[in-house]
Amino acid sequence: MITNITLENFKCFRQVSINPKLLTVFIGPNGTGKSSILQGLLLHKQSIGESRGRPVYRGEFVDLRGAAEIEPVFMEQSPGFSVRSEVDDPRNPNSRRQHLEKLRFIPAIRGLIQPTYDLGDQDADYLSLIQGFDAQEAQLATNLVYRNKEDEKLSKMMLRVTGVGLRADPVPGRKVEVKSRIKGGEVNISGEGFGTNSLIQLLHQLIIADKGATVLIEEPEIHLHPKAQADLAEVMADVAKEEDKQIIMTTHSEYVAGRLLTLVAEGKLTPGELAIYAFDKDEKGECFSREIEVTERGQVMGGLTSFNDATRDEMRRYADGLRNNA
Repeated sequence: MITNITLENFKCFRQVSINPKLLTVFIGPNGTGKSSILQGLLLHKQSIGESRGRPVYRGEFVDLRGAAEIEPVFMEQSPGFSVRSEVDDPRNPNSRRQHLEKLRFIPAIRGLIQPTYDLGDQDADYLSLIQGFDAQEAQLATNLVYRNKEDEKLSKMMLRVTGVGLRADPVPGRKVEVKSRIKGGEVNISGEGFGTNSLIQLLHQLIIADKGATVLIEEPEIHLHPKAQADLAEVMADVAKEEDKQIIMTTHSEYVAGRLLTLVAEGKLTPGELAIYAFDKDEKGECFSREIEVTERGQVMGGLTSFNDATRDEMRRYADGLRNNA
């Protein structure tokens, strides 16, 4: 697994160090640097093999357009940035490079919105982000046809989350049609709800990731009902444990974090397998993070403040509204 990620002078961070576990969750308000950690790792990945260690700003996995986009806004002069990672495999001197090569990324914007897609010539392990969302969708649809041995596993996982299965078939004209499987039959995926649709790329990439790989996920809960968000967290935890796949995710869902803590309370996860980091930033725009301690009982020291504060503020406003209109 990746055991440490350190960024210096990178975007909104002066310095930040993260020690991921089997499952790692980043929580906090928008714009506090959660995705920047993932971008740092992806920049690291796509720069492998570049002569003299020069970064590849525009690549298959992240498009940062240049050094100016990375320079911290709160610093008058940029001293240059650094991105470092460590992998727990002391017997293999090439382990960090090999692990980065297996790194996968699942962006927040994902899904299949067209009735059919052109069937490509071959499947692909990674979906290129720089080619745009249309190309990602077409490649995903092609993968579902060429890798149909994974279809049943993918369908079962989707059923656990939203109660809707999946089927992908080649159709005349070298096209692909992806259908959702429901009790009443099958319907084209473009007519299905966005929640089920957004799961396809996430779960497919999680399934085909190599054993021991690290999978980065932005907002797995997107478009999902709260119960489905919690059920997805449990599915991801099962895959992580059963298939030895490390997951690092950003989330705005208290239901995702809550279900993972419930799994600790139930003894299905240990505190040594779950890390939760809270992110925030100061008045100058400098971001920072802190690890939240998880106990053996699935409790968190100090609570999940970014979620609790929002709930408390809403309840206070609601109570004030009732009093003022009494």
